[in-house]
Amino acid sequence: MEMIYDDVNSANNKSSRCMGNQVTSSKRTKVLLIVLGVSLVLALGGLCVLGFMSMARELEELTANYTNYREKFDALHNQHEETLRKLNRLNPSTGCALCAVNWIYSGGKCYYFSTVKMNWTQSRDHCVSRGGHLVIINSQAEQDFLSSKVKVTHWIGLNDLDTEGHWVWVNNQPLNDSAEFWMKREDGVSEPDNWTEGHPAGEDCASLGHPGGDTEIWMDAFCFQEKRFVCEAAAAV
Repeated sequence: MEMIYDDVNSANNKSSRCMGNQVTSSKRTKVLLIVLGVSLVLALGGLCVLGFMSMARELEELTANYTNYREKFDALHNQHEETLRKLNRLNPSTGCALCAVNWIYSGGKCYYFSTVKMNWTQSRDHCVSRGGHLVIINSQAEQDFLSSKVKVTHWIGLNDLDTEGHWVWVNNQPLNDSAEFWMKREDGVSEPDNWTEGHPAGEDCASLGHPGGDTEIWMDAFCFQEKRFVCEAAAAV
């Protein structure tokens, strides 16, 4: 009986050791799987970081290239515009300059678009000092040309300073009704309206364009206001 009991105990001990070994092996497997999983996550994370860094470098290079190309494009565009300005100043027959530097040729006339602001009287005198006068607009074609060249309101050579409502150009010629481009309003109150609020003398000088940005119409304005202006002179022959 003792021998049978010992054999049973021995078998039980062996079974316990096998089960213990199996448990230990299972734990090790789980640990290895966990370590492997963490390693994969870290590896994927590292790849993502490397990918983001690579994308960031590529984006930075693309931005730098865009900036470089944009600067080159702007430089070429400016050169193109300057070349056109020079060509527009030349008589195609003689090759001589039709207009002075910084003046633009169109339709047999030369035009100067100011970059500074002055009141109407100062603008008129400045044009005279440049060998011209404030622009006189005689046709739809001339109006279209001028409005296409400006983005803000400019003084023109039209006023009713001497007699209210009697508009004359700086050469003392009266306004031609067939070539006038006053702003028309739907409510019937169109330009010139001689607005007197804030200044009893009213609006006695004409400008090309609305202060809000529309440059295809005329408006009367207070002569003391400072605006850019357009000068006109005859082209050389």
